Amino acid sequence: MDYLKLLLNYLISFSVGLFLITYVLRAPYVITGKNKIVDEYYLKNFKTNVPLDAFFIICYFLVSEFVSYQLKIKKSFNKLIVVGIVTALITGGFCYYFLNNPQKNNFFSRWFNTVGYRSVIYDVVLLMFIYYIMIYLDKMIE
Repeated sequence: MDYLKLLLNYLISFSVGLFLITYVLRAPYVITGKNKIVDEYYLKNFKTNVPLDAFFIICYFLVSEFVSYQLKIKKSFNKLIVVGIVTALITGGFCYYFLNNPQKNNFFSRWFNTVGYRSVIYDVVLLMFIYYIMIYLDKMIE
């Protein structure tokens, strides 16, 4: 496996996907309707949170790949569906946790308590879009 190719594919897909979904289409604003907290995350704390998102999304993709491997899923479209399901489960779990254990000094607690389960929709859209770009780029550069 060519790890450099995979890393570059991910970085390009993440950058393009985040830029289009978050900054051009403004999906987190549309989906959550909570502009103030979205601005805090994606504008005010851009330098900290975008790398954090890159790390979190890699984690979600690794869990998705593990699930796909365990289920012997090989087709790209089916793996994309797994990414959507895994993302919904993980983000839904975090949302449930923080809604039931609010913490004033934790951004993610404030995020989930402000936007609720709409965060699941946003994460699913974002991660499936980024993963789709990865699939597309992978097929382009074979």
